[in-house]
Amino acid sequence: MRGGVIGMALALASAAGAAEPALKLVTADAKRVSATASYEIRAEKFAVTKWQVFLPDAPDLPSQTKVKTATEPASKVVPEKGPLARTVRYVEVKEKGKPGAVLSMKLDIEATLRSRELVDLKPGEAAPEVPPLPDAERKLYLAPTSRVDYETKAFREWLEAKKLARAKGESELDYAARVLDVIRADFTYHFDPDADKRASAACACAKTDCAGMTFVLVGALRAHGIPARALVGRRALPPAPDSKPGELNYDRPHVRAEFFVPGVGWVPVDAADAQASRRPVRAFVGRDRGDLLVLHVDADLQLPYPDKVREATFLQVNPSYWALGKGTFDATFGPSGWSVTVTDLSKK
Repeated sequence: MRGGVIGMALALASAAGAAEPALKLVTADAKRVSATASYEIRAEKFAVTKWQVFLPDAPDLPSQTKVKTATEPASKVVPEKGPLARTVRYVEVKEKGKPGAVLSMKLDIEATLRSRELVDLKPGEAAPEVPPLPDAERKLYLAPTSRVDYETKAFREWLEAKKLARAKGESELDYAARVLDVIRADFTYHFDPDADKRASAACACAKTDCAGMTFVLVGALRAHGIPARALVGRRALPPAPDSKPGELNYDRPHVRAEFFVPGVGWVPVDAADAQASRRPVRAFVGRDRGDLLVLHVDADLQLPYPDKVREATFLQVNPSYWALGKGTFDATFGPSGWSVTVTDLSKK
């Protein structure tokens, strides 16, 4: 069964990708963002001798450029041990080995966020030259992962029940829109930081947030031979008035997707925004306002702690941390602070 749906989908995808799309992505600098996330980790009785902490290292992507990241205390940039080898920030701080240690940190990020819009080519207009996706990247963004678990029985059965096999000649864009139609019809938005957001779990309960919807979309695309990835970050917005650290409207976490179309490039798509709107779902395919500060691509980072590799689903709001010392480990993370200054570049 494992090769049934997936193998058929890949064959259909090969046939579908033959025609050159008469489209292009128009990209423009939208916002210059300066953001600061603050963190506090404290231990009550555990006598800490050394803190070990991982924070995100915001990447350069089609959606954001001129990225600068700094931390306080100082950090070093290291690759995580997952297949994507995403860079992360490692902080190590020595303590005196007494109970009551508190570690305060800051993560400062500056980036130019870019708007993207998919438009038709004008009559006689030549399409911009877009390099093909390298084979190594294509393989990575077609692979199943812990969260994008499209090879599971539950997810394959969901694809079949929703008639989401990719039709012969169906374009990447049309297929993505069809998946969005199903997500809009079947899913209810519900934010729960502790919920299981694997694609197989999200499609089973049909009650999830932007991360779960994105993993479902990315899973359907990858299952049908379309390279896709999740963009994990925070909206470039300050905390809402009267919101508190730890709340959705304070921390501003968000996840959206993009998928690769030959001859066009990485096409943005926001499953949660599409689910919440009455506008046609195609309005959310190839539209990016330049309002998401991406902290890392995809989930499930394999973090190289000095003693062993530990997994973190996200480094979106909470850091990943450990401590050496004596006693029963009781270190806890307090809600993070979040501040953003935005300069609108679209009016310059």
